[in-house]
Order: sequence, then structure tokens, then C-alpha cells
Amino acid sequence: MKDKLLKLRKTKVYITGDHSSLICCPFCKADLQKTDKNYLCKMHGLFDIDSSNRPLLIEKKVLKKNTTEHESGINWLKSFLKQFPKLYYLVWHIVCPVMMLVNGPRMVLGRIKKDGITIDIGSGPERLGREFINVDIFPFSEVDIVADAEILPFRDNSIDAAVSESVFEHVPDADKVAREMVRVVKPGGYIYVSAPFVHPYHASPDDFNRWTISGLKHMFPELDIIESGIRSGPWSAFLMFLAYWLGIIFAFGSKKAAPFVAHIFMLVLGPLKYLDYLFMKMPGAEAVSAHLYILGKKK
Repeated sequence: MKDKLLKLRKTKVYITGDHSSLICCPFCKADLQKTDKNYLCKMHGLFDIDSSNRPLLIEKKVLKKNTTEHESGINWLKSFLKQFPKLYYLVWHIVCPVMMLVNGPRMVLGRIKKDGITIDIGSGPERLGREFINVDIFPFSEVDIVADAEILPFRDNSIDAAVSESVFEHVPDADKVAREMVRVVKPGGYIYVSAPFVHPYHASPDDFNRWTISGLKHMFPELDIIESGIRSGPWSAFLMFLAYWLGIIFAFGSKKAAPFVAHIFMLVLGPLKYLDYLFMKMPGAEAVSAHLYILGKKK
């Protein structure tokens, strides 16, 4: 079963180390006993360790469901390409119509101690730096801990900073993820969240919500908001809608083909995103921007 679930993943897995001292049971938060093949919670039983010594701190049925979704339709193409993260993100950052080159999650690093613990929730296969511990529901090659963002396997007040980049739209209960982030971060620690506002539907593996800056702040009443603003601007929003609109038109009535065609148009339109350097600085641009962000300090 395990090998079948991870069939899209590259053989070589890159993790930052052994995080046994950091993790706990995701359900009761009790300590885990580690063996060669699994972690044991006395109340909730065994959690697997994969062949790369990586903990799978997630219900098997949830892992199976999300793996199935990642391996179907346009999600399969994304998951396949993400087996080669350096190539995938090089292409993505160059030609994707969304310009996310400013106001990113790395801003938390300058605010915590050098050896502080920072988790990237919903990281996918991209590692923002060796300082980040990657947590994702799908076992991509750069994921350190496989877990559900709604039930994080960390103790209360144990993390110096938590970041989440364009993940909230893909979880059915974003408020629950927000509460989990606040729970695990220490008082005085930092939380960074970015999420789409003006953006077409994009399943990865599904898509549920959009947020204004006010909406993001509302989910984190326990934070003193230090910064908020535009992660990707109005020109990015326009290009993404144009790509998806053209995808629908030139799919000629095929709902399944439309997302694939839209991605072809993204490649064509992508270089135009750099105009956002001008558009995102215009007064009121956050009202029509693709992605917004907040950075807060836990009270």
C-alpha cells in the first residue's frame, strides 16, 4: 500500500533531519515512541515511517484520499512535474502569470533567533531554505513531515514561526488550520499567511475560498498584525483570468481539457507578469490583486 501511494514521488527524498524530538501525536499531542518502522502513540496506535525515515503522522484514509486526488486530472500533471522541484519551480517562477517575487514568507527569518524552528505548512516540494521544516499532506520529495494541516503533530507553543503560502484556499476548513498555527507557535512567535483574493478556481487537489486582507486578519485575532499587503498584484490577477478564459474558449466545450489549455496560455502570458512591479504600487491595488498576505506576532 505504501509504495502504491507514493508512486509519483522520486526515489530520492531530501529532508532536513530527524525531527523526532519536535513531533507528537497529531490527535492527543502525547509523546511518540520511535521504533525502526513506526512511531507509537499509546492511545492512537502506530504511525508509519517511510523508507526515507520520514514520519507519516496522518490517518491512512486521509493520505490515501489526497494521494488519489493528486493523481487525477490536471493534478496528476502537477504532481508529476513536482517530482522535479527545481525544474518545476524554475519554470513556474519564470513563466507563470502570477508574480510572487515580493513580500514572501522568508520575511519571518529576520525576526526569530538564528536556530529557531520554522515550519512551512503545505510546502509542496519547494524548500524556501534549510531553516524551514516542510510539512505537507502529500509526500513530495522535499517534505520532512507528512501531516494534515488541520491536525498538526506539534506541541502547544513549541514553534518559533509558522508560514503558509497559498494553501488556505485548498483546505476545506481554513479557520481550523489558522487555529492550529496559532496553537503551535510560541507567544512572541510569528505567523505568515498568503492567500488568493482575485484568482480563478484552481484545484490542488481542490479549491474552496478566497480572502481579503480583512478576512485574513479576522482568522487570527490572537495576532498583532505587523504587516499586510499585496503578494501578487492586479496584473497577475488579470493574466490568470485571461488564461483561464482562453482555456475555456479554446477547449471547445471540453470541461476536462479546459485546465490543460489554460496552462498552455499561462506559458504564453507569463512573461507579462513583471508589469505588476508597477501595478501593485498603485493606490488601492489590493482591491483587485491576485494574492494578499499578513504577517503577525502571537500575543
